[in-house]
Amino acid sequence: MFYGCGGFGYGWGPFGMIIPIILFGVIIYAVFKLFERDKMGYRYRGTEEALEILNMRYARGEITEEEYLSRKKALRNNRF
Repeated sequence: MFYGCGGFGYGWGPFGMIIPIILFGVIIYAVFKLFERDKMGYRYRGTEEALEILNMRYARGEITEEEYLSRKKALRNNRF
């Protein structure tokens, strides 16, 4: 008796397993990117968010004016 195509689908053979493996990898990658954080523990979305964080840290007094200006210049020169 013939009961299907060996569990791989309609003639796809071993390639039928590649698609689920690729999908699984893409899902894992997306989850890691979603929860990615920088060294300070903040979620990273680019230069604009980094500047906002820098401004907040300066306003709270966590960094000096010299550090603030230096980091701001570095962020503006290095577009991500």
